[in-house]
Amino acid sequence: MTTPLTSHISAVTVFPDRARVIRKGTAVLDQTGPQQLLFDNLPLTLDRESVRVAGQGTARVRIRSVDVAHRFYEQTPAERVREIEEAIQVGQDELATLEGELAILNTHAKHTAGLWEATAAYAAGLSRGRSTVEQQGELVAFLLEQDEAIKTRQREIEQAKRPITRRLQKLLQELKQWQSARPQQRQQATVEIEVLSEGEFTAELTYMVNQAGWHPLYDVRLQPSDEPAVELTYIAQITQSSGENWEDVKLTVSTARPALNQRLPDLHPHYLDVYVPRPQMVRSMAAPAPAPRAKMAAADEDTFAAGAGMAPLMEMAVAEVATAEVSSSGTAVTFEVGGSADIPSDGSPHKTTIAQFRFKPNLDYIAIPQHTDAVYRRVKLINDSPSPLLAGQTNLFVQEEYIGQTAVAYTPTAGELELLFGVEERLTVGRELTKREVDKKFLSDKRRLRYGYEIKLESWLDQPATIEVRDNIPVSRHEEIKVELKDVSPAPAAQSDLNMLKWHILLPPKQKRQVRYEYQVEHNRNLNVTGLLD
Repeated sequence: MTTPLTSHISAVTVFPDRARVIRKGTAVLDQTGPQQLLFDNLPLTLDRESVRVAGQGTARVRIRSVDVAHRFYEQTPAERVREIEEAIQVGQDELATLEGELAILNTHAKHTAGLWEATAAYAAGLSRGRSTVEQQGELVAFLLEQDEAIKTRQREIEQAKRPITRRLQKLLQELKQWQSARPQQRQQATVEIEVLSEGEFTAELTYMVNQAGWHPLYDVRLQPSDEPAVELTYIAQITQSSGENWEDVKLTVSTARPALNQRLPDLHPHYLDVYVPRPQMVRSMAAPAPAPRAKMAAADEDTFAAGAGMAPLMEMAVAEVATAEVSSSGTAVTFEVGGSADIPSDGSPHKTTIAQFRFKPNLDYIAIPQHTDAVYRRVKLINDSPSPLLAGQTNLFVQEEYIGQTAVAYTPTAGELELLFGVEERLTVGRELTKREVDKKFLSDKRRLRYGYEIKLESWLDQPATIEVRDNIPVSRHEEIKVELKDVSPAPAAQSDLNMLKWHILLPPKQKRQVRYEYQVEHNRNLNVTGLLD
């Protein structure tokens, strides 16, 4: 005995690249013995290997097996697709009716035009006394009336066709978006059970579907004050074109990545060998080889970019933002969205806020005066939330002011996150060459040059600011060229092997500070050194 189930999707867990669907159907089992429960109209994106069955009810049931197979239909089984196809047919019928009426009007217009061409014959009849002037006037008035009526109705038909055509175009585009619109194909699950006692039984079918997933979006808001804070809104953007609508479902978003847990990546041998140059091509004398381009040394390992009434009479309540319940399994974090959700299978993005976190940041500033006079806000914070932050796009705000967008890298729990919040206009920086000297007293085959710079910092803030100043001096790439840092005030906090310099300057409110340094370049006078400020 086979019992078709009227089933519905009760819950969905969305992973970054797929989703797990729970579908339930209830049947009244009034006979004992072997039976079959049929879950029909399942999507083609269903992963057959992932199908599992459970259930409960007043009937005692033993589940024996579940099989999934393709089923072919005379009509497309997806309800929404059928609705779209029927709407397209109605629109096409409406257009056909209007086109038929327009064809009749065009024939009538040709007939009227023929009568207009015959007016010369009517005029000849008037001259022979076969018709009167009144009859001629009535004929002309009749033709004018017919012309006006035909043209008016033609305009009305053309106007009526436009919205129908636009509606048809929209329906056809929507039909293309539906992956389940492949006609006459769906999946069907048959559950073999043994009924031990009669009663009601609710079967629960669980399966994975592809063409579904989510990715994170963030709104990060800096609240600068004496005790600055960062408010992070965690948004899940869910899209799915699995072939079935998720209507009134319990929605859960998971950070687990099943695709990465299937197998370990393979390691391949790492070979070292002797370099063998390729044979040089002989160039024609008429076409000399172009000069090689000079290589540019990297100035720093980091790059930076700047983003581009009356009081109410009654107290206004600020709207609350619904968030999800967070739980952790040790390997992944899930966000159980409150209430129910509706996500159609049309590939359109659906955004839901899953969490809001508040962090206590370390706020400072960065200046690179060699390249720009802008001073950038920098926020460092420890992700002490219960959830990792997946890689995603981020909108940045300073209070209510939109700063721009950036990308957040994957940040685990207890990991550090660093963000730039645009330019702080109340801090200024400038860099000036203050010395350039050649040591003429040094009587030898060596040439010695000395350069000096001054970096000026000024604050218009009402609170102290720590500014990380970055600069660099040249790096020698030849053993006979020596570069040495001299007379630095204050001493740099760090100097790398590539002569990248960093200072951490504490700038009091509305005060100025300077950084001064010099460096010396010494080389053989016979060397033609590139990169000098000559």
